[in-house]
Amino acid sequence: MQPGERVISQKIGLWCNWVFVALTAIGWLGIAHFWAPARADLGLEATKMWFGDTHKWGTLIGCSIFYVAAGLLTPGSVAFGIMLSKIEGRYPLWSITTAVCGAFISLIVFFNCCAWIVTAYRPETGADVIQSWYDWAWFAFLLGWIYLALEMAATGVVELMDDRPRPMVPRWFTWLTFLGAFALVCAAGPAFFKSGPFAYHGLLAFYMPVVIWGGYIAVTSWFMLKELDRDSAPGGQPHLGVPVGRGDGIADHDRP
Repeated sequence: MQPGERVISQKIGLWCNWVFVALTAIGWLGIAHFWAPARADLGLEATKMWFGDTHKWGTLIGCSIFYVAAGLLTPGSVAFGIMLSKIEGRYPLWSITTAVCGAFISLIVFFNCCAWIVTAYRPETGADVIQSWYDWAWFAFLLGWIYLALEMAATGVVELMDDRPRPMVPRWFTWLTFLGAFALVCAAGPAFFKSGPFAYHGLLAFYMPVVIWGGYIAVTSWFMLKELDRDSAPGGQPHLGVPVGRGDGIADHDRP
């Protein structure tokens, strides 16, 4: 494979992240109506009505789009890990952590979609069963904040290792990434609240983490794509861990 083809392959991986964000907004937030989800304190019968009547088809179609998007998050997360490993060098612990956490989140979203689809699948199901599946899906989704926080923190750690005059990701966004990772602890709130900003339909437990998640994925992908453009241009700047002209990913100082 020629160097230009490798760059295209990496770009496709990063573009998968943008497709994921777009399909999430269209399918889950839009069609499935999760921009305003059924509240945690809505009550059994009202929750059953929400999924069995009002938003039945929106949930089935929108969450089907969302689980397809989740599949695309896997190559996108691996692309993050590859880009970061070029900076981290021969033993890319934190780069691999970023990729693995992204893959975990992909699986979490997939199983969440299955649970949300179950709530709308059989309208005749008892309200208590529908509520249980709905609660489980939200807890699995939002309590997975620990994987996203770890992914973002690992990303930031590697970005701080990039001491070139023009780093892959600007320092201001790296510090925003750390701040976002810290703020995600608010997504732990649904285990303790059924109403207010820390409930699973609340401002701090749901809306803020979703915005942080989407912003981190979309903007980090953009900076990484710009890095690939610089690398492929004549006289492009080298990565710290991969000297120009070498394709084995081992820096000179790491060679035996």
